Amino acid sequence: MIVSYQHNFVFVKTRKTAGSTLEKLVSPFLGPEDICSGSPRDGTPAKNIQEGTNGHIGWNEIKNKFCTDDQWNNTFKFTIERNPWDKVVSSYYWHQLIKPDQYAGMDFEKYILTSQLLPMDYNAYALRGEVKIDKIYKYEDMMEMYNDLNDRFGFKYTAIDVYGTRMKGDVRKERDYRKLHTPRTIDFVARFFKPVIELCGYTYD
Repeated sequence: MIVSYQHNFVFVKTRKTAGSTLEKLVSPFLGPEDICSGSPRDGTPAKNIQEGTNGHIGWNEIKNKFCTDDQWNNTFKFTIERNPWDKVVSSYYWHQLIKPDQYAGMDFEKYILTSQLLPMDYNAYALRGEVKIDKIYKYEDMMEMYNDLNDRFGFKYTAIDVYGTRMKGDVRKERDYRKLHTPRTIDFVARFFKPVIELCGYTYD
């Protein structure tokens, strides 16, 4: 999560969408009063917020805690989403790493069908079918977001900056999500992530 009063934007951080990369890249350019949740695990310091604070909070909590109505209404608010069938594969490997007692050795289908930690973040940026932020960028088109931020705020991020700063790229063992999915997991993700799929136009293929 980032709230930049200096640059006039709010970043709603969703899970498994390279949000930590964005925090890492933007953090050095934040103003003295700006807020960034950061991550001790990724080496990105928290700014103006207690270290270890959950950075994956939704639009409403950010608005109520960190913005006046005028600030919220006049700032650029954005997030990142990712193809859910791909997103859950990253989540699977991540939870095997950080919660080994619960998930190490668990097969992918069982994880999808039983885990309470699937990264469904629709409510972080929407409410009852209404998107509450200005822009949803797609993980699959990451440079579009950075090019837009360059244009809006005078940043100068390049593809080398972006793709060379992946924070958790070595965690995932299988890059092709289709090699893990089964008919049951394909169907489950389609139903569980239906609002995201419909909003962003994602398909399994």
